[in-house]
Amino acid sequence: MVAIASAAVVALVASGCSSAAAADMQVGDCLNVGGPPDRAEVAKVECGSIASNFKVISTVPGTGQCPSDADTYYSTRSSFSSAGTTVCMDIDWVLGGCMSIDPGNDRDPVRVDCNDASIPDRQRATRTLAKVADVDQCSTGVGYAYDERQFTVCVEDVP
Repeated sequence: MVAIASAAVVALVASGCSSAAAADMQVGDCLNVGGPPDRAEVAKVECGSIASNFKVISTVPGTGQCPSDADTYYSTRSSFSSAGTTVCMDIDWVLGGCMSIDPGNDRDPVRVDCNDASIPDRQRATRTLAKVADVDQCSTGVGYAYDERQFTVCVEDVP
């Protein structure tokens, strides 16, 4: 696999969801995000749990205010006004744990058993590098570099 410069995941926009629910999300909360982008289903879950696939890194009024290297965002808008909240998120990596990451970004990442060979595109998080946004510093040469926030999550492909 070629080294990945950043994790770009499809943006989720939920126009009929409660902006109050999004406003209740705090930095550090973990979420299970699924469903189609126009009708995303989002629920708070325990970080690192089998259900968790994203971690909240910030909440902002608009999508343009998320860090440029955020993996994805979830936006809510009121059906009655243009008011809303955007939750900026990164993949909830757990060192030593695996996620199934779709290389085409057509589906959300999913926490998986590293030993389950029936699951495609498994990647194990091996290390997080602070103050470094360069996958070449990973022993495998594979990872996710976050240029704006200056860190890298190193991963290895699991055959």
